Amino acid sequence: MKQDEPKWEIEYWCKDDGESPVEEWFESLTKEQFKSVAKELKLLELCGNMLKLPHSRSLKKGLFELRDRKYGFRIYYTFLKNKIILMMQAGDKHTQGGDIDIARERLNQLTS
Repeated sequence: MKQDEPKWEIEYWCKDDGESPVEEWFESLTKEQFKSVAKELKLLELCGNMLKLPHSRSLKKGLFELRDRKYGFRIYYTFLKNKIILMMQAGDKHTQGGDIDIARERLNQLTS
C-alpha cells in the first residue's frame, strides 16, 4: 500500500428512504467549502482512529467530531469494524449542540 492510499473507508448513515443527511449537507457547500472539508476527510481516511486534535476529537461513547477549522464545520462519525468510518451528521459550530444530539441518537440506533 502506498503511503497516500486510504487505509479506512468512509460510509454515510442513511435514512430508511436511502437519503444521506451528510451527503445532502455536502451538496449545500460552496466549492471552496467542500474542498476544505474534503482535505479533512482525506486525512481521516489515511489516519483513521489515530487522528487527533486539532482535526478530530472524541466526544466519548464512540462518537467523534471531525473539525474543519477554516469554516468551523463539524462532521460527527463513529468507527465500525473492517476499518469503516460512518459519517452520521454534519453542520457548523452554531448548530453543533443539536447535531451532536442527532449523531448520538443515530449511534444509539446502530448499537441497540
